[in-house]
Amino acid sequence: MADIAATRSSPGVSLKATELSFSRERISIIRELSHEFSAGQVTLLTGPSGCGKTTLLRLLAGLEIPDVGEIKANGVLWSSTHQILPPWQRDLDMLFQGDALWPNQTVGEQINWVKSRSHKAPAVLDTDEVIECLGIKDLINRHPAGLSGGEARRCQLARVLAGNPSLLLLDEPLSGQDGETAAKTAHMLGRLLAKAQTTAIVVSHETAAFADFAWQTVHLPDINAKPRA
Repeated sequence: MADIAATRSSPGVSLKATELSFSRERISIIRELSHEFSAGQVTLLTGPSGCGKTTLLRLLAGLEIPDVGEIKANGVLWSSTHQILPPWQRDLDMLFQGDALWPNQTVGEQINWVKSRSHKAPAVLDTDEVIECLGIKDLINRHPAGLSGGEARRCQLARVLAGNPSLLLLDEPLSGQDGETAAKTAHMLGRLLAKAQTTAIVVSHETAAFADFAWQTVHLPDINAKPRA
């Protein structure tokens, strides 16, 4: 997908993590990680299970406090050991691994509610375009209980994209889908992110589905892995 590269000023945010470390229950998960995510760039975050991919997303979102180091967005301090900007004050949205649609609203109602919370005018992505591109037009009047796992995941993606945030954190966006459907969803997501030119960090075990995209790849090693004999 050659059109991933930005051709205009990006609405995305530039993120810089410096000497970032985080531990849980005395087990080090992330150690001295430094990386800069350029504005408008999409990054595919890879690595073995337990290496800290989801933890890094949570740190960037402000859901975890680093033990050491800091995170800055466009030069403004978001997180440090002594200071943290609340998640709701960061222009971001996150798709969690165990994300769930709200059971008492239709898919369309949920997407429209998220859209109404965005203060960006005009929106970079048109909601109707997102719905069409993700192939959920026939699902917007349905409640979550009537959706398959793959359908629900695509609807969750549409809900996240509807807010047009400057930063998207997507944890396993292809989960719950068979190989063919996952490949289609990956292609659709790539098209939408290319147009939005938002900064996005995508965690996925299905790396082959994104192989043709001009995305940066960052590999996190398992810092607790035992060396082979």
